[in-house]
Amino acid sequence: MDSSYSIVPKSEIEHRLARVKEVLSTLDLSGLLLFSNVEMFYYSGIGLEGAVYIPQDGEPIHLVKRNKKLAKEYSSIPNIIHLDRLSQIYSILNISTEAKLGVELDFLPFSYVKYLESLKEGIILENFSSRLRLLRALKSQFEISQIEKAANVVDRSFEHCAEIAAPEMTEIELAAKLDKWLLDNGHHGYITTHAFNSALLNFSYVISKSSSTLNIHFTPISGWGLSLKYPYGPSKKKIGTSPFFVDTCGNHNGYISDTTRTFSLGRLDTETKNQIDALQQIKHYLKKNLRPSVSLGEVYANVMSLAKELGISNNFMGENGDKVKFLGHGVGLELDELPILYAKGNQAEKGNVLACEPKFIEKGQKVLGIEDTYAITKSGVKLLSHSPDYFQI
Repeated sequence: MDSSYSIVPKSEIEHRLARVKEVLSTLDLSGLLLFSNVEMFYYSGIGLEGAVYIPQDGEPIHLVKRNKKLAKEYSSIPNIIHLDRLSQIYSILNISTEAKLGVELDFLPFSYVKYLESLKEGIILENFSSRLRLLRALKSQFEISQIEKAANVVDRSFEHCAEIAAPEMTEIELAAKLDKWLLDNGHHGYITTHAFNSALLNFSYVISKSSSTLNIHFTPISGWGLSLKYPYGPSKKKIGTSPFFVDTCGNHNGYISDTTRTFSLGRLDTETKNQIDALQQIKHYLKKNLRPSVSLGEVYANVMSLAKELGISNNFMGENGDKVKFLGHGVGLELDELPILYAKGNQAEKGNVLACEPKFIEKGQKVLGIEDTYAITKSGVKLLSHSPDYFQI
């Protein structure tokens, strides 16, 4: 079948299956039953409606609701079976009574879980979600390369932004133009999030000082958005001549990057330039100190101390009384993965990929941000985003 799809190497899938089987053995679970698009893609190489079953012993099975031919073409799991009705799932998989199965209990609706439990008496469903997230938090070189390609497209979109941004543009107008450019130049669409009740309208979040009076989301500043159903993101307010930032999520082959850059339609005043310099010093600290085995909690504490030393602590990561309590988050197949760079952060590990986002917010007055995607490597850290920290237009 001819296509323009990027393919996940079969060796990647085989390595992932081996890792998760080790966890199943340690926990003495009969198998793992996956329904989310993210996990099915991660363990098969294609996201199709259905399920993926990974037994502790034996070969995995890919169940598909429709288009078995497409699954045969792209799935790295050879055993592909048509799933007509969910009620058949245990009989198709030959799962015995009193089997203990790992499932994604933080993803599946309550009614779905209760139905799975009702299909066979004695079945035990255990939450495997946190284990899945920890496994995906350790990226391979292939995965890091996908995220870097996503970040590269975003880097180039910022150059385009510098060419087209104008004071009379609204935030949503500029965001729409940037999103079109991204899709025309290699962005693969869809930004998947793990958080409950989370939805993204745009890949590019344009936030100017005029919309920075509202913050309802778990972010340093959310913007007004377009409706009261989702009151966050780009709005119909004009970007004006004051600094604004563009916070853009890239996507290559399902893998997400996250980068923010500040834009100024004119010369920066001395105070603002000093505040951006402070954000750059924090970025420099992160580049120097993020490495395997370092405590992310310690890094967070040191950055907070540095922000105070640099004179920006009152407005760093939000205004006093409305600050977020993190500095960075994992990215991968989802925008909000593990680990989290916050006060109780665990040790960084080789393979972690984090989006670290030092931002300065004066509500209604000023928004500045420098966010980059970092990969933790054996020798330290690799910056995956490479565009200039800010643009004076």
